[in-house]
Amino acid sequence: MTKKEKYHSSLVRSMNVVERRTPEETRAAIMQVAWDLFRELGPRTTIADVAEKAGMSSANVYRFFPSKQALTEAVCQSLLAELLKAARAALAGPGAQAERIANMMMTLHRQMRDQMTNAERAHEIVQIAIDEYWPPIADYIRECAAMLGEAIAKGQASGEFGPGDPAELGWQACQACIVIHDPTAIAQCAAIRPDFRPETAIDFVLRALANHTPPAPL
Repeated sequence: MTKKEKYHSSLVRSMNVVERRTPEETRAAIMQVAWDLFRELGPRTTIADVAEKAGMSSANVYRFFPSKQALTEAVCQSLLAELLKAARAALAGPGAQAERIANMMMTLHRQMRDQMTNAERAHEIVQIAIDEYWPPIADYIRECAAMLGEAIAKGQASGEFGPGDPAELGWQACQACIVIHDPTAIAQCAAIRPDFRPETAIDFVLRALANHTPPAPL
């Protein structure tokens, strides 16, 4: 077989592999390639880049995602859905509510840290998503606050936590721990305070929740 014939045979086999994928598998493959490129190239990643690395035409990518924005938001939503799944599992674990909340927050921190470490280009996309308040980001933050609110309500019912609107306290707990959950803040904090431990921020929140005589709101 000549070199040209070998190349043609290899190309046909590659095309057949793609054709054998289900639509769901193709969609997932496109999203994985896009995520890899986002970490490498950041916002300048194009549909053509994704198509080339995925071994398909741009037209095929557009069959699944009508625009680069749609693809980027889909990747964002998929990643955040996995984070929420892990967070729910942590909250469902054993122990008092304070322990469960700590496990949830550490789980989110570790997963965000591990996914985004040395991925400065991806940080640019995250910042755009936050600045423009993309729906997946908004939904993720609301769900985190809601899960925390439910855990806080249970802690209040058992006498573990002090008074206050649990839904509002859930939001405040999220805000107080942003430094350990936002990928850019994680990277910056590590550079500014190398000895900083995420447990410190979580402990601050739990100590506040455990206060049965909190001061009046400002």
